[in-house]
Amino acid sequence: MMATLRAIVSIPLGVVLGMVMMVLLLTPCFLMYPLPSGIDVNDPGDAEAFGRHIASLPLTAFALVWLAHAGGSLSGAAFGRLIEGGQVWRESLAIGGLFTAMGIVNGISMAFPFWFVAIDLALYLPAAIIGGWGSDRILQIRQAASKSASAPSA
Repeated sequence: MMATLRAIVSIPLGVVLGMVMMVLLLTPCFLMYPLPSGIDVNDPGDAEAFGRHIASLPLTAFALVWLAHAGGSLSGAAFGRLIEGGQVWRESLAIGGLFTAMGIVNGISMAFPFWFVAIDLALYLPAAIIGGWGSDRILQIRQAASKSASAPSA
């Protein structure tokens, strides 16, 4: 019962933690490259002005966004994997897939250049796999430590 509950909550909690991490990682980008005053990204009438702003950004700004998006996918997948704790990586891959789907929606709805969106989408699943692998290593170390602690001493 507990394993089933952990499997059910691992994906939504991993996505939420990954989104929080992504926002935290995006903050320096927003501080270094703020939107010009008067542009509302939620207003379709400002799409052209937003597109001009995006086109004027240096590659550093795009790299920071890639780092934040991949970091969100990695941390969410790692957290989901640690919560689930079983032998299957479905939660890490599901979280990476959900981040990829959110990236597709973001790429369609915002005025990002195609090359940026293509690279961005290519990062989510590998980042989730790395996060799942890192968590797997942590789980293996924990299991080995618990086995050695419970072994009878000679």
